Amino acid sequence: MGSQIKTRKSILEGIKHGLGVYKELQKTHPFLDTLDIGGGFGLSHEKKESYTAKVVSSKIIKLLKNLSDKAGIKHPNLIVEWGWYIVDPAQITIYKIISKKVIPKANAKFWYIIDGSFINDLKDTWAIHQKWHTIPLNNMFSSLKPVWLAGSSCDSDDKYTAGGNYVLLPKLRENEDQLIALLDTGAYQDGLASHHCLLSVPMKIVVKDGAAKIARKRETAESIGKLFGWTNGDH
Repeated sequence: MGSQIKTRKSILEGIKHGLGVYKELQKTHPFLDTLDIGGGFGLSHEKKESYTAKVVSSKIIKLLKNLSDKAGIKHPNLIVEWGWYIVDPAQITIYKIISKKVIPKANAKFWYIIDGSFINDLKDTWAIHQKWHTIPLNNMFSSLKPVWLAGSSCDSDDKYTAGGNYVLLPKLRENEDQLIALLDTGAYQDGLASHHCLLSVPMKIVVKDGAAKIARKRETAESIGKLFGWTNGDH
């Protein structure tokens, strides 16, 4: 099954179809004993109510047992590939707001420009228009304004507007950095990161058991140049 199935019912319908194929294959391949249902387990990036792995797992096992008994076949071993669901919450992407631009007429009041690139760091913002739960890391309890976010590249697609709506973030304060976090970015985003417009890959910090350490430094302009075969003497 594919990614981000939104309802528990849809997953169970897919299981029924899969077992039907499995049952037919067993007629010509009697030693077949495993059913791989693939991915599909949805994760709510907007923190809306969703189903849980514990509940769905128990329902899948009960359904497969009942359907197998009814068909008179041995209960299959089960493989699931719920990598997105497992890995996504393991990473948070943090940006600093470096400037703003007023929007005269729109759902949002300002463009906030980040010190990075969505196309570089969070490809699903433009590739599949993924929504992310976005929060301020400081000034969290001050008055929040509807804004859109833009990356630092020259690309018009380098933006995040929460699917055309807006993100609620604090008003920028003079001489104070505003940091924001996009939650649940652990699946695919870092692995698919690029050097769009020659922008650097961000620093990676690993936090475990209350301790934090730098696992990867932010790239410098010189190191990016070397990736493309340039040296300090090149122009």
